[in-house]
Amino acid sequence: MRRLAAALIALLLGTLLIACREPAANDGVLRFGLANPPRNLDPRFATDAVSERINRLLYRRLVELDARSLPVPGLATWERLTPTHYRFRLGSQGREFSDGTRLGAEDVAATYRSILDPATGSPHRALLSIIRAIEVQGIDTIDFELARGDPLFPAYLGIGILPTPGIASGRSFAEDPIGSGPFRVTDRPGPGRLGLERRRDGQRIEFVTVKDPNVRAMKLLRGEIHLLQNDLSPELVDYLVSRPSVQVESRPGVNFSYLGFNMDDPVTGRVEVRRAIAHAVDRAALLRYLFRDRGRVAETLFPPDHWVGTDRLSGYAYDPALARSLLARAGD
Repeated sequence: MRRLAAALIALLLGTLLIACREPAANDGVLRFGLANPPRNLDPRFATDAVSERINRLLYRRLVELDARSLPVPGLATWERLTPTHYRFRLGSQGREFSDGTRLGAEDVAATYRSILDPATGSPHRALLSIIRAIEVQGIDTIDFELARGDPLFPAYLGIGILPTPGIASGRSFAEDPIGSGPFRVTDRPGPGRLGLERRRDGQRIEFVTVKDPNVRAMKLLRGEIHLLQNDLSPELVDYLVSRPSVQVESRPGVNFSYLGFNMDDPVTGRVEVRRAIAHAVDRAALLRYLFRDRGRVAETLFPPDHWVGTDRLSGYAYDPALARSLLARAGD
């Protein structure tokens, strides 16, 4: 099998949130424009970014991740009794499902047992296969026994918790979700449209799929949708920034672009060739002219603010002369 090596991290783009200040018509519903619809509202099966984001509104999880992607308590706190034995205790917040029932340890166990069941076909099963046993110790306490020690294990438990009766009956959570998150699904007004309601105050949100980015931008300016996030070209972002009725907020993101080399190839398998290419690419110019400086040069797969990231790497400076020298040294 050919092996690919990430040889040059080129771009790390930012996250954008764009809002229209003055919608043309206000019926009390906030409309959020999406490039693609959510593929699955059952957290046991969701893998695409849109589904994951919407499911975070519908379901609560045992564990959340902080700004550095480190695990922090969600529904539960935890302690590591031994390297292979974790005990989770549910807190008092976020434990009412949208059907009025109360979330308990049995629901946690049923959710993760379902994921681990090969018959379920969950794509998350491989990551969680480290779990050897799940034991309910009471209404609020659940133990996980692992096949081997893994200090990162709590970070794996970021999947929304489902009610036990729905799992047992084979309920289609993808079509009819029940979670304990801050929102619940109210309706699907039409193709590519999904209605949610915030449970604490009844605020309604509608997600509207508009695949073409130009059309999404025009709908924003006309007040047909009120919010956009990402999936816009730098030119469109610059245009929206210039509009007085639009507010644009941005923050560093985690998307990146890179060059991959075939390490078995007789040419790109040579380190001098790979270094030459790295020094021949003007990454700052790519950021400036292709992405309007909406990004940053990256040296690793993880940004510096990630817990495994670092800002101590010097990287490959743009140096055409050095690139030519390295290629000459590599010869034919």
